Amino acid sequence: MKTEITETFFQLLRLGLSSDKPYKAELPEGTDWLKLKALADEQGLTAVLLDGVEKLNHNTLPLDLKLEWIGEVLQGEQTYKLQHEVAKDMGNLFYNNAIRTYVLKGDIIAECYPKPNHRVSVDIDCYLLPYKGEFDAWYLGNDLIRAKGFNVNTDFYKNSSFDISGVNVENHQYLTPFRGNARLMSLEKLLQAYLSQDKGENVIEGTHLYRPPVMVTALFLIEHAYSHFLHEGLTWRMVLDWVMFKKKHENEINWADFDAYIDEFGFRKFYNSYNRLGKLLVGELTADGLQLTDQKMLNDIWVPLDVHETVRGWKGKLALAGNTWRARWKYRYFTEMNWMKALWIQAKGVLFEKEPVLR
Repeated sequence: MKTEITETFFQLLRLGLSSDKPYKAELPEGTDWLKLKALADEQGLTAVLLDGVEKLNHNTLPLDLKLEWIGEVLQGEQTYKLQHEVAKDMGNLFYNNAIRTYVLKGDIIAECYPKPNHRVSVDIDCYLLPYKGEFDAWYLGNDLIRAKGFNVNTDFYKNSSFDISGVNVENHQYLTPFRGNARLMSLEKLLQAYLSQDKGENVIEGTHLYRPPVMVTALFLIEHAYSHFLHEGLTWRMVLDWVMFKKKHENEINWADFDAYIDEFGFRKFYNSYNRLGKLLVGELTADGLQLTDQKMLNDIWVPLDVHETVRGWKGKLALAGNTWRARWKYRYFTEMNWMKALWIQAKGVLFEKEPVLR
């Protein structure tokens, strides 16, 4: 899918990300600004594209739409600030109870952007570990939140969830949806091993919030994008998260180990296209450099997300099975299993591992 509007989207995004080396954008005449803004909203990059618009020497953006656009970005900045304050207060609460709070995505990815508060996030993801003593930090963390008067939902094996000041928080007991999946169980154990060995030295300034080891965030981002791609679809924001994180931490990641893990956990086919599309997004690769599978993923990104209302119980399980059926072509090109095996893994997890444990 290559149209004037998608090319303009790329141009403005690259301009919005540029800093010491300004990117020159040449927009076509008669830009459909309403359609462009809708596309930016859909892809989770409303603020970054507005940054690009503001760097243009001249644009035809109507004033009323510009004011609406600016208003939405300002609202997003306030949301970012509120999320940061909630996370900071939560980190202090947990720290005072001998718990170290690791931030998953969120601020860890936002700080890789030129303007951190222009990276959209819908919630806070965290993982808790005791910084002294031995106890179940996830369980205690949930109790501490309940003691503050907030309702904590623990229906889902992977994470609990609760709202603080209108901000949704996911407190992860596990980092991956490994139920019934032996490969993801191995990845889960690896990620938890990295975290358990961490010394807690990489703290976000002015907080008791901790950055995970870079390998944890790198693999967590890939698994998260992989799962989203199969079950709902990708957005360019998810692709850009990887590009920006990789750029900031390029010299810290052990790339030989990372590549070995990509192969070990079955992400190779997905990762190759995902990584190349990241290069396309920021102008490091042209469309001529894309392979057939890259083009299939590219076309799918432009399609609105296949998001379904979150339902629990058997309705939720059937919705997941329906997603897998609709995504069966993705299993053919981007995974090492077919969609029927994926359905069996889901069924096995539901029937025999309702509350899974790491073995």
